[in-house]
Amino acid sequence: MKSNHSNAIDTDTMITALNECYRRLNETGLTVKDLSKEGFTLLFKSAYKAVTAN
Repeated sequence: MKSNHSNAIDTDTMITALNECYRRLNETGLTVKDLSKEGFTLLFKSAYKAVTAN
Protein backbone atom coordinates (compact mmCIF):
# COMPACT_ATOMS: atom_id res chain seq x y z
CA MET A 1 0.00 0.00 0.00
CA LYS A 2 2.81 2.39 0.85
CA SER A 3 4.47 1.90 -2.55
CA ASN A 4 1.24 2.90 -4.31
CA HIS A 5 1.20 6.10 -2.26
CA SER A 6 4.85 6.78 -3.13
CA ASN A 7 4.15 6.18 -6.81
CA ALA A 8 1.24 8.63 -6.68
CA ILE A 9 3.47 11.28 -5.11
CA ASP A 10 6.19 10.65 -7.71
CA THR A 11 3.65 10.88 -10.52
CA ASP A 12 2.23 14.13 -9.15
CA THR A 13 5.74 15.57 -8.83
CA MET A 14 6.61 14.57 -12.39
CA ILE A 15 3.42 16.10 -13.75
CA THR A 16 4.03 19.29 -11.79
CA ALA A 17 7.60 19.45 -13.15
CA LEU A 18 6.33 18.96 -16.71
CA ASN A 19 3.79 21.72 -16.19
CA GLU A 20 6.62 23.95 -15.02
CA CYS A 21 8.60 23.08 -18.17
CA TYR A 22 5.69 24.06 -20.40
CA ARG A 23 5.10 27.24 -18.37
CA ARG A 24 8.72 28.23 -18.90
CA LEU A 25 8.55 27.42 -22.60
CA ASN A 26 5.36 29.44 -23.06
CA GLU A 27 6.91 32.35 -21.17
CA THR A 28 9.79 32.46 -23.66
CA GLY A 29 7.65 31.78 -26.73
CA LEU A 30 9.34 28.45 -27.45
CA THR A 31 7.92 24.99 -28.02
CA VAL A 32 9.29 21.56 -27.20
CA LYS A 33 10.23 21.18 -30.88
CA ASP A 34 12.59 24.15 -30.50
CA LEU A 35 14.71 22.21 -27.99
CA SER A 36 17.12 19.36 -28.48
CA LYS A 37 16.72 16.25 -26.35
CA GLU A 38 19.58 17.48 -24.18
CA GLY A 39 17.99 20.92 -23.89
CA PHE A 40 14.71 19.49 -22.71
CA THR A 41 16.54 17.24 -20.24
CA LEU A 42 18.25 20.28 -18.73
CA LEU A 43 14.95 22.17 -18.64
CA PHE A 44 13.21 19.26 -16.93
CA LYS A 45 15.98 18.83 -14.35
CA SER A 46 15.77 22.53 -13.50
CA ALA A 47 11.98 22.44 -13.26
CA TYR A 48 12.04 19.26 -11.16
CA LYS A 49 14.57 20.81 -8.78
CA ALA A 50 12.40 23.93 -8.44
CA VAL A 51 9.26 21.87 -7.82
CA THR A 52 10.84 19.64 -5.21
CA ALA A 53 12.47 22.57 -3.41
CA ASN A 54 9.04 23.97 -2.47
